[in-house]
Amino acid sequence: MRPACIQFAHVLAWLLMGMAGTALGAVDRAAPSRPVPNVRLAGLEYLDAAAFGARFGLTGSPAADGRTLTLKSAWHQLELEADTRGIRLNGVRIFLGEPVRLARGRLQLGRIDAEKLLTPLLRPGAGEAQLPLVRTILLDPGHGGNDPGMQNRRLGLDEKTLALDTVLRLKPLLEAQGFTVALTRGDDRQLARSKAEDLQARAALTARTNADLFISVHYNSVESGADRVSGVEVYTLTPQFQYSHSDPERADSTVGIANLGNRHDHWNSLLGYEVHRELLRELKASDRGLKRGRLAVLRLASCPAVLVEAGFLSNDTEAAKIATPAYRQQVAVAIAEAVRKYAAALEGVRRQRADQP
Repeated sequence: MRPACIQFAHVLAWLLMGMAGTALGAVDRAAPSRPVPNVRLAGLEYLDAAAFGARFGLTGSPAADGRTLTLKSAWHQLELEADTRGIRLNGVRIFLGEPVRLARGRLQLGRIDAEKLLTPLLRPGAGEAQLPLVRTILLDPGHGGNDPGMQNRRLGLDEKTLALDTVLRLKPLLEAQGFTVALTRGDDRQLARSKAEDLQARAALTARTNADLFISVHYNSVESGADRVSGVEVYTLTPQFQYSHSDPERADSTVGIANLGNRHDHWNSLLGYEVHRELLRELKASDRGLKRGRLAVLRLASCPAVLVEAGFLSNDTEAAKIATPAYRQQVAVAIAEAVRKYAAALEGVRRQRADQP
């Protein structure tokens, strides 16, 4: 574990960022005495967005047409627009499970999005009886062995090789912070013969290693518009009763099933946000958003988990950057910093609770 003085410095930095400690105290004082009113739209439960924001000290005025709303506090800025799933929190692009709706002349947020996605980012730990520890981190380099993952044949790049190199760079950075780090693979191999079994084996290692965090590292690709698509996206597990980002037709028949990973929805959101934000900050890459997906390694993880897509191999310009050790080191540095901030947030909440009578 890190020395106490270093832990305190990290917590202090978080307090100044407004994500814990003083900021949380301000949230408590600003919270309304009555619950946020609910409405049902398209068969789903929604909350008044402005009233929800007020619980966290965010205030603002809608645009003249009522279709956009910016809510601000000393620490956060939340930007909403009617009939879209894409919002921005502190400039970071985030995709909701349900679009923002305009009803009764006011913007409305889906209740699940408000509770499972935005509350963890505005007030980490709210509604969570127990706070997880961060001691052991399981890193997962995507693919391996007979599965090369995405490829750029023109540049001779395989995702499996780049992901492993990135993880091997990340491991010592996390160890230097005092964490124990395990790998799903440390060389070029698969964990099982079939892809389904391989993914299950990776997720199963979260329990076998007693992991407190699971981070799966990948590089992306698209078949069409390769020269136009670039940037970073991070995935967390889709909450129960919501549809994934990749399912616009809402064809998933498993939405009502609670997966093992859904036990950590609150912390998945916070971890995903921190990882996505730090990758954008470090790489200066296009922001493709924090998204949700029912990916096997996320569904079956026994701890908070994220899957990182740190760039597009199908885009020759971005692939040339990814091919350089310097870029992959930047990816590793960004993820390590995100983990530090995530752990600092937890420590800040833990200290605040200890100080309460």
